Amino acid sequence: MKNILAALIALSFVPAASAAGGAISDLGPTKGVAVPEASVEAAATEQMPDIDLFRYFGYAEAPKSAELAPAGLKGLADVVFSVNLAPLKNVYLKPAVTFTTGAGTKVHVSGTKAANCPNGGNSCADKEKFFLVLTTSKDQSFFVRAMDVVNWGIFMSGSKTVTIDGEKYVIKAYANASTPENSKVEIKGPRGVALNSTLKAIGDAVAAKGADVKLAKAYKLAYGNEIVQGPQGARFTDKMLVLMIPFPVADASSYYIFPAADMKPAGVTFPTFEKGYGFKLQNGKLDIYRL
Repeated sequence: MKNILAALIALSFVPAASAAGGAISDLGPTKGVAVPEASVEAAATEQMPDIDLFRYFGYAEAPKSAELAPAGLKGLADVVFSVNLAPLKNVYLKPAVTFTTGAGTKVHVSGTKAANCPNGGNSCADKEKFFLVLTTSKDQSFFVRAMDVVNWGIFMSGSKTVTIDGEKYVIKAYANASTPENSKVEIKGPRGVALNSTLKAIGDAVAAKGADVKLAKAYKLAYGNEIVQGPQGARFTDKMLVLMIPFPVADASSYYIFPAADMKPAGVTFPTFEKGYGFKLQNGKLDIYRL
């Protein structure tokens, strides 16, 4: 009670000092009684932990290729995997996580990472490269930078609105700092919540769209255009990539990116990826074979 009375007495002098031409900042010791400053300082310590919410989608590694001598290719009997890549092009962007617009357009929700940072460089946290991608059955793509839609308590409140078939859809991601893979992605449209899914469910659905490859480990193979970002947002490039995603998906694991142009018709190997295997791409057909 004494402290409260002292504060009230101090405050009672403020109008008089102002009227006399004295600034409030000239009141001497009363400056140190400012409670709001302490509140701001306390709030600063409660900011969101510096954690990669999107680590369930893995971290990209880009193994270097090494050309093989012609003798390195043993023959068709040693091919362990063969696929025509064209039918797989960007299929991973159409997983089974979907919603439907009022006009009947199906919209697939996926996640992927750009090849670079928001400023166009490469020196940034991995989470700054992550995008949610909305791909329609009409092959329209909407890129939503994930960190722009993160919500966490009172400290982060992000959202992004996209218009599909003339309808506005608001995308938000609700962060779960303790178990990031359980963070929720919510999309609201004119008729209410159109989609409510976890990052884990989206990641599993994306990986499931790949082709099964069994080498020393099991993988899902995906194929698609490189994605880059900049001040104007994200876009596809003409550069084609082959992705090898360990399957089943594990939190914070590595996935592997191979430029399709590196897979020569004569055959190459990627020693830091899988020893003892060669890769050759000719006329759109990828063969993986034992050396």
